[in-house]
Amino acid sequence: MSVSPSPSLRRMPARILLVRGLLTGALLAGASALAQAPKPEEAPPPAAETAASPTTPEPNDATESGGDLTSVLPMRLGSVEVGGRLSLRETLVKPQVGDWAGDLGLGTARIEFTYRWKKRVRAVVEFDAQDIQTGSSSLKDAFVWLKASKAFSFRAGHFKVPLSLIELESGARLPLVRRGLLRDVLDDALGLSGRRYGAQAEWKCDGCTQDLRVHLGVWQARELEDEVALSKGLGLTPALRGTWASGNLEVGVSALYQPSGASEFGDRNGWTAGLDVHHEVSLGRSALRTWSEVLVGKASALTTTEGAFLTGRILAAWRLGGVLRGDAYAEPFVMASALEPDLELDNDLMWEGVGGLNAGQWRLWRLQVQFEVRKKSDGTPAELSALKKNLASRRALLVQLEVSF
Repeated sequence: MSVSPSPSLRRMPARILLVRGLLTGALLAGASALAQAPKPEEAPPPAAETAASPTTPEPNDATESGGDLTSVLPMRLGSVEVGGRLSLRETLVKPQVGDWAGDLGLGTARIEFTYRWKKRVRAVVEFDAQDIQTGSSSLKDAFVWLKASKAFSFRAGHFKVPLSLIELESGARLPLVRRGLLRDVLDDALGLSGRRYGAQAEWKCDGCTQDLRVHLGVWQARELEDEVALSKGLGLTPALRGTWASGNLEVGVSALYQPSGASEFGDRNGWTAGLDVHHEVSLGRSALRTWSEVLVGKASALTTTEGAFLTGRILAAWRLGGVLRGDAYAEPFVMASALEPDLELDNDLMWEGVGGLNAGQWRLWRLQVQFEVRKKSDGTPAELSALKKNLASRRALLVQLEVSF
C-alpha cells in the first residue's frame, strides 16, 4: 500500500528541504563521530604517518598553513624547516549561458620557512609565487608563536581567522582542488575567513585526559581605505574558537563579531557563529575522512534586509592506500555546500555539489580531478550575485597536478 506525502510536506519549498537535509547530514555525521570516539584510556596511538613525520604541526593547530615540512636545517639555537607545494591546474567553466572556457595556470606555488626553538618559540613565513604573477600580495602566513606556560601561548602576525573548519584546514591536507562556493562567499566576498593581521591568545587544558583548547583574538579588517574611529571598533574583528578532540575526532565551536567599522560593505554590524566536526576512521589500509560544518550569522553585504544567513557544508573522502608517506593511494571524494542568504526571504538558495578523485603517492604528489555543479535560485539577491562573477549557476571541471616538498 503506498502512502502519499502529507499536504504540509508537499507545500514545503525545495530550498527548505535542501537546507534541512544538509544540516541534518552534518549533525548526523557529528553524532556518528561522537559515537565512535574512543574513551580516554582507549585512545589509539598516533598514526604511522604522524610518527614518521617529526615536523607535523601540533594537534588541532588548524591555523598552520602548509603541507608536510620535510627539510630541517639545524642551527646553533633551534632549527629551520623548509617545505612547500607546487601545482599546475587546468580550469574549465561552463556558465549557465555561454560555452565552456578554459584557463591553464598555477594553482599554488608556495614555499614556507618555519623557525623553532625548543617548544617555546615558532616563527612562520610563507609566500605564494602565484600571487606575485597575478599582482596581489604574495604573503600568506607570517607570524610568531610564543609559549608562555604549559597552558597559555600567544600568536601575532598574519594568519587565518579561526572561523570555518574547512577554511582553517590546510589545502595540502584537504582532498579538494578548491573549497568551492563557501570559500567564495565567506573569504573572497565577505572577508569573514582567510588570513589577516591579528593577535591571538591560546589556551590548552593542562592535565586534561582529552584535548581541550580555546583561541581568542582580534584581526584587522582587510581593504579598509581609511583609519577607523574608536567608536566603530578601530576596524578590528574579534573572534573565538574552542575545540575538543579525542583520538581521531575533533569538535569545534566558533564565533566572530564584525563591528560597523570592520566591514567594507556598509555601516551595519555583523556576526557569525558555527559548529563543526572532523573525524577520521582507519580500516586496514584505507581511511574515511569527513568534515562537516554549519554557520549562521548576519552580513550586510548579502542582502539589504535584516534576516540571518545560514550555510552548511559536508565533505567526505575515502582513501585507499596511503598508510605511510610515499605510499600509492587513490581517494574519491564528494562535497555538498549550501547558502541561504536570508532566512526571511524565499527562493534565494544557492547550492553546490562537488565530486572528484585523487591518485598518487600520499603526501608527496597527487593528480586531482574535481567536477562542480553550482545553482542559484531566481530570488538570489542581486547584492550576492554582484560580489563575484562566479557566484552564479555554472558547471566547472578542474584537473590539477600537485607536488609537496
